[in-house]
Amino acid sequence: MGKVALVVDDAPFIRAEIKEILEEQGYKVYEAGDGLEAVTIYKMHNPDIVTMDVNMPKVHGLKATQIITEYDKNARVMLCSTMMMFPNYQKMGKEAGAKAFLSKPFTDIEFMEELSKLFV
Repeated sequence: MGKVALVVDDAPFIRAEIKEILEEQGYKVYEAGDGLEAVTIYKMHNPDIVTMDVNMPKVHGLKATQIITEYDKNARVMLCSTMMMFPNYQKMGKEAGAKAFLSKPFTDIEFMEELSKLFV
């Protein structure tokens, strides 16, 4: 079985950017445009990793992260948002179960460095 990722962001261009990086690393990538869709897709495909935006419609990224990590204690979620520059959002992300945090905008190298923290 190959590596599977779920990219969650309400901005299609951000999803495309992250998807490209992950596909170059050998991941099969599923996409979700909001937190509710993310939870549904997570339960269907049980991805190895999740990149999660914070501010999204329907279900907020922090709430979606919490639902996913309660469903799967071993879930590897990286919050990927402009909000990560604020320490209180990192704290809330950790409380929700996220294991890595990346502030937008980011370079491919920054993305991969932070993603590696999901496997520590």
